[in-house]
Amino acid sequence: MTRRELLGLLPAAAVVPAPAAEAPFDRIDTHLHVHRSVPRIVEGMEKSGWRALSVCVSRFVGEDVSNLPEVHPATARAARESRGRIAWAAAVDVRSFESPDFGSRVTADLQQWFQEGAVAVKMWKIVGMAIRSKSGDYLLPDHAALRPVYESIQKAGRTLVAHLAEPTGAWMPLDEKNAEINYYRNNPQWHMYGRAGVPQKEDILNARDRVLARYPKLRAVGCHLGSNEDDLPLLAKRLDRYPNFAVDCAARVRYLAGGDRTAVREFLLKYQDRVTYGTDFQVGTMDEEKAWASYSRRLEEEWQYFASTGTMTYRNRQAQGLGLPEGVLRKIFYENPKRWFPGIA
Repeated sequence: MTRRELLGLLPAAAVVPAPAAEAPFDRIDTHLHVHRSVPRIVEGMEKSGWRALSVCVSRFVGEDVSNLPEVHPATARAARESRGRIAWAAAVDVRSFESPDFGSRVTADLQQWFQEGAVAVKMWKIVGMAIRSKSGDYLLPDHAALRPVYESIQKAGRTLVAHLAEPTGAWMPLDEKNAEINYYRNNPQWHMYGRAGVPQKEDILNARDRVLARYPKLRAVGCHLGSNEDDLPLLAKRLDRYPNFAVDCAARVRYLAGGDRTAVREFLLKYQDRVTYGTDFQVGTMDEEKAWASYSRRLEEEWQYFASTGTMTYRNRQAQGLGLPEGVLRKIFYENPKRWFPGIA
């Protein structure tokens, strides 16, 4: 296979890979967004042996009214109704980090969500990329005001779900060299290139790393390959440095499939204890039947990429399956999720 084919730049040929065997274990998606009752999806998950972690997100900046008071109980209810197929992660709204009572309020909120079954807490990219102090400085993940958040999660034995920073394309011009050009054209609020005073990607990730160092007993899972999706050697250095840090591959399998197969496979073999599978699939208001059809296709396609051998079609492009050993697959799809997210299944 040529390098251009490995990068996923050529249209897929009509080649069918040797299909992967059915998984002899339940598989877990550690990054799903479903915040309502979904009996059809739960039924499909039961029949196909899938479980998931539904992650709440605080997306609000400025004076926007948060929907978390509605989303949290709805997600908790969906988890209860799933008969153990879906666990859930809360989210924390940190916009009031400069308020004198922020620490006490956020600690009380976290305790309530843990009592309601949340196994993790999400911190989103608005930290580092959107929220500012009264003086205009961007709020970084290691700000002292956020320590009650990390301390509460660590004390409760839950997991921090950290989507901090973005792909490198967020800090690049929108041209043909930018792999994320379409996303940032459609979501200009996250395109940081040329903005005065904006933290650079490494500034945000280094601040996250300082949190990992300060709280060595805090389990943290970095979403989207820890935002080092385009630099596995750098991600490897971070995994070596912080034993309390793991990553999911949600919405970034395309980077793996478009990269050097040998390097990707060697990375996953070496760090087989530090990677969890995830999709970042968002059910939203989709019709349940359509949502399950789309979601199950994604699950099967990505399972085939990790488990099968030979050339396959991935996202309408040609890629080569990784053919990971069953023991490694079991870790990425089942054992690691259970270890990094106690209570997920």
